[in-house]
Amino acid sequence: MEKSLLPGPNNIVMATPPSSFQQEPLTPPRSSLKPNQVGHVILYGVPIVSLVIDNQERLCLAQISNTLLKNYSYNEIHNRRVALGITCVQCTPVQLEILRRAGAMPISSRRCGMITKREAERLCKSFLGENSPPKLPDNFAFDVTHECAWGSRGNFIPARYNSSRAKCIKCSYCNMYFSPNKFIFHSHRTPEAKYTQPDAANFNSWPFTAPKTKTPSQVRNECEVNVVAI
Repeated sequence: MEKSLLPGPNNIVMATPPSSFQQEPLTPPRSSLKPNQVGHVILYGVPIVSLVIDNQERLCLAQISNTLLKNYSYNEIHNRRVALGITCVQCTPVQLEILRRAGAMPISSRRCGMITKREAERLCKSFLGENSPPKLPDNFAFDVTHECAWGSRGNFIPARYNSSRAKCIKCSYCNMYFSPNKFIFHSHRTPEAKYTQPDAANFNSWPFTAPKTKTPSQVRNECEVNVVAI
C-alpha cells in the first residue's frame, strides 16, 4: 500500500494571524526625501507638483492658484494667505527650472513661491470649504447714519446688497433707496441738523457750500465720510 503524501492532522501548522495590521505609509519617511525630489500630491482631486526643499515637501502656489483657485484673483489669494500666516519659500533658479520641466510652471515664469502641503490644504479649505455664513432673516436690517452736509439716517438691508452699487439703504425721511456711496451724498435739512462741509477726495464735486459761520479749518475732520451703523 502506497504511503500518502498528504500531511497528517498532527503535521499541519496553522499560521497565527497578526494581532494588528500595520499599513505602510503612503509617503516615504522624511529621512528618505532627497533635495529637489519631484513628486505629486492630490489636493481636492487635482494633482499638484511637489518639490523637496530643505527636507520638506512643498507645493507650487502658482499651480494651486491656476487650478484649484482659478476663480479667485491674485489679491484675494495673497490677502488670504497673509491672513492665515502662510509664508512662501521662493525657489532657486535650479528649482524653478525643475518645476518648469514638471509642468507646474510656464516657461516664461521668473519665480515661484512654495508652501507646505498642510498650508496648501488650509488655504484651499478657506476658499473651497463649506464655510457658508449663517442665513439672516429676510426682514433683517439695521440703522445707519452719516453727518455729511445736513446728514441723514436710514436702514441698511443686507438682503438687497449684491454689489457696491446696490440700492440697499432706505432713507428714514423720504423712504427712497440708495447705494452706500449715493446715500452719503443724500441729506435732509431738519430743524436740529447742523451743516458739516465734507472734506474728502470723494467730495470734490459736492454741490453745496458751507455756511459762512464756520471756516474750512473749523469744520475740517467734522464730517464722517463712511456710513456708520448705529
